[in-house]
Order: sequence, then C-alpha cells, then structure tokens
Amino acid sequence: MNTMRALVYKDVGKLVLEQRPMPQISHSDDVIIKVRAVGICGSDVKILEGKHHVKPDTVLGHEFCGEVVEVGNEVHHVHVGDRVAVDNNIRCGFCSFCRMGLTSQCVDIKTSALGVMRDGGYAEYCIVPEKQCFVLPAEIDDILGTQVETLATVVNGMNTLLMLPYDYVMVIGFGPIGYLFAQFAKNIAAKVAVTEIDPYRISIAKQCGLTVWNPNEEDVVKNISDFTYGRKADIVIEATGNGLEQALKCVTPGGKVLPFGMDSSITATVIPNEITRWATKILGLYLGQNTMVPSIRIFQENRLNMTPFFTKVITLEEGLNAFEDLGLHLADLSHQPKSAMKIVMKL
Repeated sequence: MNTMRALVYKDVGKLVLEQRPMPQISHSDDVIIKVRAVGICGSDVKILEGKHHVKPDTVLGHEFCGEVVEVGNEVHHVHVGDRVAVDNNIRCGFCSFCRMGLTSQCVDIKTSALGVMRDGGYAEYCIVPEKQCFVLPAEIDDILGTQVETLATVVNGMNTLLMLPYDYVMVIGFGPIGYLFAQFAKNIAAKVAVTEIDPYRISIAKQCGLTVWNPNEEDVVKNISDFTYGRKADIVIEATGNGLEQALKCVTPGGKVLPFGMDSSITATVIPNEITRWATKILGLYLGQNTMVPSIRIFQENRLNMTPFFTKVITLEEGLNAFEDLGLHLADLSHQPKSAMKIVMKL
C-alpha cells in the first residue's frame, strides 16, 4: 500500500478527503503510527475559519493515538505494536526556554506542531519523533487516548492555578477545555459555576451536576457575587478566548484569572490601575508542559467523569460534515448553535 486516506486543509473553509503518500522513515528517531482515533479540536474549527494560521495542504489533527507500526534504527523506548498517545507539540530541547523548563515556549513549536505545520492525525498513518510518543495502558481505550494531549494542557493550567479546597471557581465557556477544568474544580474546590450559551452544552453541564448560567440571558457578575456570598470567584478560568473582560469583573480582589481560550481575532480592554488596585493575578500559559505522563495517570485511575464528554464517534469520511455539529458551516463560514462536546474519528 503506497497511499492512505487523509483529511487535508487546503484553504479557509476548505477541507478535502484525498489519497496521500504513505509516510516513510527519514530520520533515525522516526516512528510511524497507524492512527486509531483522532479528536476534532476547537482549534481545528478556528483554523478552518481562518483565525489560526496553518500551512496549506497540511493534514490536520493533533489529538490522536494509534499503534506503532515502524520505527527508525535509533528508536529504543517505543516498539512496534505499542499503542501510544501523541504530544503534537515538538520541542527542540536545546533552546533557552526548553533548558529552563519552559518547554511550551520552545522556539520551534510554531514551525513544527503536528496537525498545524506538519501533517497530523486526520489520516490513516502519521510519522512523529519518538519523544512525542507516550505508551498507553490498557485502561485507556482509543477514544479516551485521543484526549491525553488535551488533558495535558489543562493539567498545566491546574499546576499553575494551585486550586485550593476553599476556592470559589468560575469557568467561562463549557467546551471541552472548560469541561475538564470544571471536572477538576468539582473534585477540589468549595464551589464551581460555569457559563455557556449553547443549549446542548448547557444540558451537559447540568448533567454533570454543575451550576450553569447563560451570559446572554443572565447577569453573571451578579450571579457569581450571589453564588459566593458577595465575595466573587477566587479563580476565573476563561476558556472561550473572548471573555477576559467578563472574567476580570467576576474575580475577587487578590484572585486569579487564567485566560486559556485562544482566538487571535479577539482584543480586550484592560484597565491597568484596576489590576494593580485589586491585586488581580492574570496567569498566562500555553499548551502542556511535561504533563503528558500525569494526564495518562489521571485517565488510568478514572479520576474524571468523561462519559458525557464524548458526543459521537464517526468515520474519517464523516469528518467532513462534523464541523456543523461544532458550530461552523463550512460552505459560508457561518455560525450555528453547537450540538456536540467532543467528536472523535475512529479509523
């Protein structure tokens, strides 16, 4: 077999299913993976909207796992037949950021990320460096295995937040990232509330036993004040990319705001004097940072309720139409209410 099926990004709003050449070993640390499952990420939606830059003719997909089928001659830590999750963000290991432990700021990430600048997992096979592969235990199936990288970004956020059992927590946006943060907060914090505008995702939040408010219909600043006995939230996690101003209105003096959602088309007005006066801590971070192994452990030990997280499992061919469920009509780039949390393509 010399070719494989792949979903390929051609231009804004244009994703096509085509035959691509099979990847070939070209470096001694290369690993060829037969993709078993790949998740559709909200950032893939933004790529197709034109809000994130991606090189044309790239196979998308950075949330994937699969089976090792071939390795280079200097690969020693994974073996043919291993089932692995993939960290798509390839770090050099040598720049000053990497050597200071800030691997998420590696100078190579913007030019080497799988599914963004290099071919990713929307395909039957993918080639990755050995260091990006993490062996999955039997307790983690293929569907859950697609979300190890996603969870790794959230675990990095949790490591940064240092959430405490007496904290009041608010999560703005109940997409997949907001879902995972809310699950952690429900396990750790004193109280947690989330905001969401899509009816389907509101129903999932309620199914998870969470307090949820629709900011299009309710005064969430008043709600969070009442919810916390006048204090407001100790921690606000902004998981949409466009809610920083609202987050700053909902956080208590001395509290923490984590702007986690990404949308390069959004700007926000911040009044520096208010940040200083109320001692607000705005915590920026990016991607996972040495958090793939902890994320595997969390899934292996069943520490999060992931049952409502997965909306549907589809084929690669069906992936062309899946973006409708995630709120984007590809034909004209118009938006519609979302009818899914996480969609996974099973190959």
